[in-house]
Amino acid sequence: MATGFHLKCMWPRVLDEFYKSYDSEKDRVWICEHHDRMVAFLLLMHRENNAAQLGYFLIEPRYRGIGLGKKLMQLYMEFLRACRYQSPYLWTTHELEAAASLYKRFGFKLTEEKESTAFGKRLREQRYGFAQKLEFLRSYGTK
Repeated sequence: MATGFHLKCMWPRVLDEFYKSYDSEKDRVWICEHHDRMVAFLLLMHRENNAAQLGYFLIEPRYRGIGLGKKLMQLYMEFLRACRYQSPYLWTTHELEAAASLYKRFGFKLTEEKESTAFGKRLREQRYGFAQKLEFLRSYGTK
């Protein structure tokens, strides 16, 4: 999860891209609220070649560790299956170890890593996905 000023600058651009390419059959946003306040957010954006990007998976710190992330990932995976996406993927950073652990429990594997300063500091951006189509299809319903 990106934090601070850089995240605030990214949101309008990301949501604008999502809005302009939104397809109700292919895209989803899951928003969790508590006492009329957004506490978690997960976005699935369709991409070329039947790919789906998990994007902007955010959970407020005080709502972590209660199963909310697992539930959102289950919803994400169910929607992937229903839409028959073949290549799900996501980008994160090496600092988000708990998030990476969750992605791995749902079958994602680290497929790419690169040095970056995109978030205002040096870090490693990491891409997670499924190495093979068959591996992804077998993973449905196993977690």
